[in-house]
Amino acid sequence: MASRLFHIYDIRKMDKAAQERESSLKYMTRSLACMPDGQGQSILIPIIVSDSLVGYATASVEGRIAVEYFDPHPSTQEKKYAFKCHRQTMNDVDHVWPVNSLAFHPKYNTFASAGSDGTVSIWDHKVKKRLRQYPKYPGPVASVAFNCDGTKIAVGISYTWDEGEQGMKTQNVTPWIGVKTVGDEVKVGFIIINTIE
Repeated sequence: MASRLFHIYDIRKMDKAAQERESSLKYMTRSLACMPDGQGQSILIPIIVSDSLVGYATASVEGRIAVEYFDPHPSTQEKKYAFKCHRQTMNDVDHVWPVNSLAFHPKYNTFASAGSDGTVSIWDHKVKKRLRQYPKYPGPVASVAFNCDGTKIAVGISYTWDEGEQGMKTQNVTPWIGVKTVGDEVKVGFIIINTIE
């Protein structure tokens, strides 16, 4: 089994890791995204900005996302959590899809998750709620990213090798990249449609 350790670096001192910690997720990590500092820059050092915690989110092949914080103080670490997502019950069977990509909005600190179920969801990590799930795409969503001012989101669809070479032959997924203008659904306080469990 591969290591579940994360090494966190202060980019001003790259000779050794500032922190080393074990992932909150049980299975293989597929994506990691750092929270922005409110100025459109990702934070790569353990600090607190504007009285709000700064950290990162990780996603795994087991359909889970973990939200963690850089500040190593125990009271801050008590606030980290993980939740299930990109799951669906069909014919009384629970289907779980990998979360392939995460991207934080540069202004509102909400984030998007992209899964092999063909969906992209927008989350507010502070109140632990899903704000929006976009209509399903015709294949696994391999990657998602916001532009620098957060007015657009790019979505990349392709086969993600979840089912190996045989899946490549049978799924017939056409690679596709689309860019969508986002609206209020990326803002904190937008209509909430789901609670993170």
